[in-house]
Amino acid sequence: MPSKSILLIEHEVSLRDVLGDCLTELGGWEVTPSESILEGIRLCESKRPDAILVDASTAENDALILIEQLKQYSVEQAVPILLISSRANWFTLSEFRQMGFSGAIGKPFNPATLSAQVSRLISLEEPTS
Repeated sequence: MPSKSILLIEHEVSLRDVLGDCLTELGGWEVTPSESILEGIRLCESKRPDAILVDASTAENDALILIEQLKQYSVEQAVPILLISSRANWFTLSEFRQMGFSGAIGKPFNPATLSAQVSRLISLEEPTS
């Protein structure tokens, strides 16, 4: 099975490391870490990820504009975007999809189920027998 790649955009170093380790070690993802949305947009072109996981709570001045640019890339390249947020339970999956996201993962997250949750939300999870 070819490896699946994910762009991980998280501004907190320790959280980025934990998320990256969970996705790599427990889910077999090839993770490209990014510390900012702007850097993530640039990495999309060179890395061509299969999915994007972004924490939108950032100190970047133009975060909303940058999120819209990321969503534009997502639409053009058919790359699903997931949010990771402490506010993930504020909206339904349908509402997230209307906003241009494939879904959201709540913080705090369960490290043991993170990869399966990502796969399920972007429909990469293989059926169990």
